[in-house]
Amino acid sequence: MAFDLDKAFQLNIAQMNFKEVHSVVFSLHEPKIPFVIWLLENPNSLLALPGKISLRHHDYIHILLGRGISPQDEAFVIGFTMGNDLKTNKLHLFIFKLSAKFIYPYPYNFSTLDLITFNLGFIYGRKIKIKNINEINFENYQNETIGYLRSIFGINTDEINL
Repeated sequence: MAFDLDKAFQLNIAQMNFKEVHSVVFSLHEPKIPFVIWLLENPNSLLALPGKISLRHHDYIHILLGRGISPQDEAFVIGFTMGNDLKTNKLHLFIFKLSAKFIYPYPYNFSTLDLITFNLGFIYGRKIKIKNINEINFENYQNETIGYLRSIFGINTDEINL
């Protein structure tokens, strides 16, 4: 069962904007990202894989997908972002999965279940109509409601949170 961000915080997130939701959900969540993760996932790294995205925009993807911050939510969001990036190929997936399973330090490393959830996120990322969502400047959408943004990006949280 996936984490339902709307229910967890008893908020109607669809009616709130990015700025409001981020301040409620992620304002206290500022992890120190290990270097190896920064290398593969941060857009400022020369070795970053497709799907690379800033931490703040990564948080926005969590919000759009209605996912929390559990390891499986994290795996789904990363899978979604990589799947949605049209540059992602099988070699990228192999490098990421190998790193996430065996190189990423605890608590950031992926279990077998996390990898399954990653795959589900990847499939969903490939499915939605808007591609390369990791390259969108979400700062331009700060005052739009989450419901509106989900509709323009083609994200249906009912499909995700079954």
